[in-house]
Formats: sequence, C-alpha cells, structure tokens
Amino acid sequence: MDEVEQRIRIDQVRVGLHIRMESWMDHPFLFSSFKIRTEKQLKLLLSLGISHVLYDSSKSDLPPLPPPKANTPPPPPAPPDPEIEAMWAEKKERREKLSRQREVLGRCERQFATGASTVKSLLRDIFSRPEESVQQAQALVSDMVDSMLADKDVALHLVNAKAGDENAYYHALNVTMLALILGKEAQLSAEAMRALGIGTLLHDIGKKKIPGQILMNKSPWTKAEHSFYQQHVAYGVEMAQSLPELPAAALDVIAMHHELLDGSGYPGKLEGEKIARIARIACIANTFDNYCNRNNPAESMTPAEAISFMFKKEMGKYDPVLLQLFIRCMGVYPPGSVVQLSNGQIGLIMSVNPGQLLHPSLLIYDPDVPKEEALWLDLREAPELSVVKTLHPVELDVAVRAYLDPRTRVSYFTGNSLSGNQAD
Repeated sequence: MDEVEQRIRIDQVRVGLHIRMESWMDHPFLFSSFKIRTEKQLKLLLSLGISHVLYDSSKSDLPPLPPPKANTPPPPPAPPDPEIEAMWAEKKERREKLSRQREVLGRCERQFATGASTVKSLLRDIFSRPEESVQQAQALVSDMVDSMLADKDVALHLVNAKAGDENAYYHALNVTMLALILGKEAQLSAEAMRALGIGTLLHDIGKKKIPGQILMNKSPWTKAEHSFYQQHVAYGVEMAQSLPELPAAALDVIAMHHELLDGSGYPGKLEGEKIARIARIACIANTFDNYCNRNNPAESMTPAEAISFMFKKEMGKYDPVLLQLFIRCMGVYPPGSVVQLSNGQIGLIMSVNPGQLLHPSLLIYDPDVPKEEALWLDLREAPELSVVKTLHPVELDVAVRAYLDPRTRVSYFTGNSLSGNQAD
C-alpha cells in the first residue's frame, strides 16, 4: 500500500473510485487496479464477496461513501451470476494462453541461441573450413527462409539475449532476421531471400581484419580510426570472393550494406538505383540494429527511438518504400519498447501483430501479479486501451525495471503469432 492508498470496506465503493484489489487471484477482472466507471462494474465487484479494497485518492473522481456504523457486517455476496462465471472462465483461459505464449517465446529464445551458436562457429571457421562454413550458413538461412515463407502471419518477438562477448554473433543474426522480415514484406523471391540471408549473415566478415581496440572502443572514434573501420567493407568483399558458391547478390550485400541513397554512405558513395535493392534492405536492418545495440549501452536508442529517428531525421538516406515496409514490419512500437497505456499501466512490447501496428502484444507491469505470471496483453483483445507514449528504461522506477527486465541488448527472432490458437 502506498501513501495515497487507503483500505476501505467494499460497501464504501462507488462509481468514480480508483481501486486496487489486494490479490490478483481473488477477482475475475483483467487488471487488479482500475477505476470503476459504470454501475455494472460496481455490481460485479460487489458480487465477489470481497470485504475490502484499496482506494487511490489521487486517481479517483470523488471520495468513497461514508463508512457504515460500527459493527455493521459487510454485505453478503450476491448469488452466482452467469456474467461473473464467464469472467472467471475468461481469466482461466487467459492464464492458460499465457502459459502457451511463454512456451512460444521460450522456443524462439532457444532457436535464437542455437542460431547465434551456429553463427559463432561458422564465422570462426570460415577460412579454415570454408566449404563446411558456407554450408552451415546456407542451412541456417534456408531454415529461416522456409519457416518465414511457409507462415503467412510470422510475428517478430523480442528474445532475451544477454549483452557480452557474443555481441558480434547476435548482431549478424539480428540483421539477418530483420532483413529477411523486410525481404518477405518486399515480396522477394525465395532465391533472393536466401541470397539476402547469406549476405547479411556474412556482411561483417571484414571486421576480422579490424583491430579489436577499434571495434570495442566505447569512446568516439578519431578520424583515422573511423577511416580504418570503413575498410571492413573492402576486406569483407575480398574475403567473401574466396568462398565457394556464394551468390553474386550476397556479395552485393557485403559490398553495399553501408551505402546510403543520398550518396553519403561508404565505401563507394553510391546513390539511388546504383545500390542493389537487396543491399538497400540490408542497410536498413543493419542501421536499425546498430542504433539499438551500441558498444556503449548508454548511447543505444530504444527500438521506438531508432524507428522514429530513421524515419524523421534520415528519410533521404534509405529507400522510402523499403523504409515504410520496415515500419510496417516492426510496428510503430517495435518489440523492446517500453510504453504507457491509456489506463496508466506500463508494459514492455514483446511482439508486433502483423497488419495491426497500433495493437502490439506486451508484458504488463502489475505489482499485484507475480512476475512469473505477468500478464501478456494483446491490445487487439482490449480495444478500450491504447499506447499513449513510449518510455526510456532509465525513466522507470527500479521495481518496474526489475519486473519487466527491459533488454540491455535488443534481439529478435520470428515465430507464430501469440494470439488465439496460433500460440498452440
């Protein structure tokens, strides 16, 4: 109970009060904390047989009813109500769905970890065992492409990948996943998708020739360091040309993933149509991931900030059609964004619902619900709620940050949509 909450009897409750139930298990409502807006809500509340609730004066329209005379017993619970029974059944179903959703997310996280391990192995061995490494890369990309093309409503999920020594491999896998999502939206052929996947998986192989003290430097680069860093593109092309059976389009990705539409990119300062379309896709995915996952985490943008920055401040740098498609894939509030809802609740965006950008699925902070049972809310199922603003993790209360666990490193993997029966 905080400073503005008071514990009141159930018969003091009326429409206009903002209340909080003391146990999430004792009621069938979606949230434990809410404002009573209708007589119907009040009737449902009074029928539960609860003796007391917590009243929040700062969020209420008026004070509670006067307390009844001493020794007046609380009102008896109302007889069973079919509507209440239906709400209980819906809550039970929601908890079961949450369990299925966690299974889907767990599967995505395992697949991401396996993929990152494969990327680490093939990048480590790519020149000592080139044929085997390229086959590994092709197999990984084929699995990702086949899964994506087979499922009409592939959803992009936030997965838990801890920051650390694996960052280079996470980046390669992230860029590949994001590029393939965009490639699918751009209706690339299966052959082009595989070339895009191989190219993005290997897009940074030239960094093997860049000194570690430059790559891991968290301070701003000198002009000389930045110039040296840019050489990774030329090194990458040279290295990739020695690999067996690499598609020409994959080489375009490696050669042009830093070229920008307005000619301000590198190494060739190419403009417009001179940049292969497949490389324009890779550039958007690569830039987005770089913005979200800086060497210095304090400089990283949130996913929502990165999308907004690219669209509002850098529009001329990217293919406008592809950038619009990317926003459609990622949503206005991409996975990893922390947002506040119209009812004041705070949540972490976990996945985007294809075709409904303003209605993502999110993990809700509710101190009355155990963290391991945290509510996963699909905004398509709660039309009365909407996102009102995005929040930066540093703005969050310590308790909220610990509960939602906003990712220090933002990583993604695809899986089924987590709504309805698709989560089975």
